[in-house]
Amino acid sequence: MLYVVVDEVHDAVKFGITSGDPRPRLAVHARDGYDTVARLVTDLPDAREMERRILAALRDAGEQPIRGREYYPARVLPMVLDLVDNSPRETPTPGVGFAS
Repeated sequence: MLYVVVDEVHDAVKFGITSGDPRPRLAVHARDGYDTVARLVTDLPDAREMERRILAALRDAGEQPIRGREYYPARVLPMVLDLVDNSPRETPTPGVGFAS
């Protein structure tokens, strides 16, 4: 699972991955001020790869984390959401939909 949370008071965004029930992880972030869930994506074929893509895109755009490696200024939220929203949601089955 991949999540994107926002701290509107401090104008910051955090994204990350978790397995299983996301509520405990989201609760920890909410206590830290990241109490708005912008996305919670449960059907990504590889959440870790999506996280790597987000980090690479932010690096390529010259964005620096404000804390750790997954905390950024809120100005990156549109880029992060675009990457998440336009990523494949399931792994295609080889051969399905193709002429043989």
